[in-house]
Amino acid sequence: MSESSSNPRVSRFDLYLDTSPSAAPGWSMETIREPSRLFGANGVRLHADGRLWVSELVGEHLSAWDADNDVLSNVSPMGSELRGPDDIAFDSEGTVYAAETMNGRVSGRRADGSYFVLVDECPAVNGITVDPETDRLYVDEMREGGRVLEIDRHQRNQVRVIAEGLDWLNALEMGPDRRLYMPQVFAGTVLAVDPETGAVETVVDGLAHPTAVKFAPDGRLVVTQSSLGEVTAVDLATGERQKLVSLAPGVDNFDIDDRGNIYVSNFVEASVARYTMETGALDKALSVSSFLGPYQIASAAEGYVVADHGSVCRMDGLGNFERLSRLLLDQPFVAVGVAEVDGILVALSQAGEVFRLEDSGEWVKIYGSLDGANSEYFGQDSDGVNAIGIDDGQLLVGMLRGDVVVLDVDGTVKSRRASGLATVTAISGRDGAIVVSDENAGSVLVLGDGGPLALDGFKRPQGVALTEDGVVVADQGARQVVHASLDGERREVVASDLPLGLPRLQADDGRRSSVTLAKDGSIIVGCDGDGSVRRVARS
Repeated sequence: MSESSSNPRVSRFDLYLDTSPSAAPGWSMETIREPSRLFGANGVRLHADGRLWVSELVGEHLSAWDADNDVLSNVSPMGSELRGPDDIAFDSEGTVYAAETMNGRVSGRRADGSYFVLVDECPAVNGITVDPETDRLYVDEMREGGRVLEIDRHQRNQVRVIAEGLDWLNALEMGPDRRLYMPQVFAGTVLAVDPETGAVETVVDGLAHPTAVKFAPDGRLVVTQSSLGEVTAVDLATGERQKLVSLAPGVDNFDIDDRGNIYVSNFVEASVARYTMETGALDKALSVSSFLGPYQIASAAEGYVVADHGSVCRMDGLGNFERLSRLLLDQPFVAVGVAEVDGILVALSQAGEVFRLEDSGEWVKIYGSLDGANSEYFGQDSDGVNAIGIDDGQLLVGMLRGDVVVLDVDGTVKSRRASGLATVTAISGRDGAIVVSDENAGSVLVLGDGGPLALDGFKRPQGVALTEDGVVVADQGARQVVHASLDGERREVVASDLPLGLPRLQADDGRRSSVTLAKDGSIIVGCDGDGSVRRVARS
């Protein structure tokens, strides 16, 4: 399914599947956070036809936006050979090239719709650009000791190293002086690299997490300052700087059209918007600040806390939320789980480590066996943490190999025992009982004073929560929320046809459909498929 001008606001999930979420008789459902149009927002690049192409890394998906008519099209769906596009570039033949950062590949899609892999091993490849004069293809790597490479567009795995030993490079561009310009994110600099000799020069410094560069029609260098949420023009001859656009921190990439409009993406917020360069005013928004997941929603003393991959958030009962931390800026991990313990915020990284948020705003690791500053991005511990939850003020941890751990918020292990499941997908507790799920086995297990209660027959159970008289399960495989009695004799589907999970199967990125209970007993459902949050309650 592709979005058309007759229905320009279709959600990201409904681009693939028509859904009609509904509550069962005796139940009601309301949407407290509206769906998103995008799975994410990373690289953006204007096509020759005037549409803005958007790479959505966490959705493994490419969109094209006709901003004048506000029509969004699906130009490379998830499930294709193009996996996890971060940055994109076009050649003169209409081929789009993608840097697959997490896969270390360079791939592409030709104008005829066929896909190909150009480079198999290019660790942390990030920025990608095509020289508009020569069609030569260049990439760089976002890692310590990264390289700048020229890629042969016609032969697989034919690369030329231009420069190396450069740290944390991001979206690059060919300059009018025929040098490649690229930001060093954590150094706060912009480099110019001669593609023929490999000579490197620092041309701008003192920037706040620069993530992308382009050139304005007047020849000035334009650079994003991600942690400030600014797009800044720099006159390289005089050093004079001008703020062009101001928006939320987490800016990823941008492009400039020939009318003086700037299109900006935000990787934390899954937002894309067009601004007028002359005034910096917002002209049109493709997608406003929304959830990439949500990956987990959990009840808190006031409202809810949310793990959303690139951020950790607080949300009220009306769906309004604020981001407390942002990936790469002040959050050193991808957040796939969250809990609040006696007012202390705790988060789970995709790599299987547990972090606590200090009053200073720093995240401190309290549990997990991985070592290395970048383990949160590039690894999964074989016995890492796979789920976190709460039981009467205690922090519960579910392990990848099936154990249940009770932790203090300083990381002290109070107890550890086998759950009886091969792995723990989700975990929660109430009044001393603990409920865990195993999405692979289709099983939910309640551990209490007596023997364990096994609830089987689910397709892919993920989020779980205990009520006074039963268990609530988000069954992603069936796209349902189910309430089962504690004696196992009654099972009721309370909401169905929900946008749970991704509309097409793809590589597992740690996302989960989640449920938690509001103070009034209603069920809060995190619909990770379309970014919405819904409340289900007995009528």
